[in-house]
Amino acid sequence: MELNYIHGAKITEEIRKGKQIHGELESETNVPIVLMPRSYADFLYKGLYTSYIALKALQQNKKTREVQIYGSINGFRLTGKIDQLDIKDNEVVVTEDKTKGSDKLPSEAQMLTHRVQVMVYKKVLDDIHAKKYTSDNFKKAYRTYNLRITDEFARQLNALEVQKEMQGIDSISDMFFASLEKLDKISDTLCIRYINQSTGKLIDTHKFKYTDNEMSSVLDFVLKYWKGERESLAVPQNEKWKCNFCAFFGKECKVWWPQKGLGI
Repeated sequence: MELNYIHGAKITEEIRKGKQIHGELESETNVPIVLMPRSYADFLYKGLYTSYIALKALQQNKKTREVQIYGSINGFRLTGKIDQLDIKDNEVVVTEDKTKGSDKLPSEAQMLTHRVQVMVYKKVLDDIHAKKYTSDNFKKAYRTYNLRITDEFARQLNALEVQKEMQGIDSISDMFFASLEKLDKISDTLCIRYINQSTGKLIDTHKFKYTDNEMSSVLDFVLKYWKGERESLAVPQNEKWKCNFCAFFGKECKVWWPQKGLGI
């Protein structure tokens, strides 16, 4: 992650295949919305608008995909995109999709990072649901008071017949957060689906219970890095197999590079 910030993100073949599968799944539940942002304000608006439309689909179809969320944890701003939300037994269930190159089940080390991701989604949704993080918090964090969409982007919204009163970032953020606040209770049962990136076949669905204690423990460790209380950590020796799938391995990062030639 730190190397991504320092050198810029790199798209691997695995990431490309994963994006393709996510796109195919999204098209099964969400109406395609084609918008081409021309500025940061346009980009921010698009995320809010498409997610607002996705939440409307959730209420109508009991299922939706690709919902952008915004929040804050211990003062650190964050954003993410939830792969899927379902309404089951009057609760909203969060599901994350992960693609794999084979039908082999993920290791505990792999699964841990995936668990943390959906746990954060659950916490952010709970905070919004409880109005601990509101549209006002969002506007302040992103300084929306001086953001205006471009004329070209406004023409695109007009073509989609988006009402004029919805074409401001403040107005769409109010509608988006109001929709999240009205959701049913967010389920404590979280789901991770593993999908074969070549065949699209479902390999397995991992379900687990969210607990505040586990979330607190994770945040305590992670936030020490963001607070500058510890350095970033390389993967441990028993997980260095991950390096074979990393775009920085042997280039910008050589932590485990010498061992590769020795077959270790």
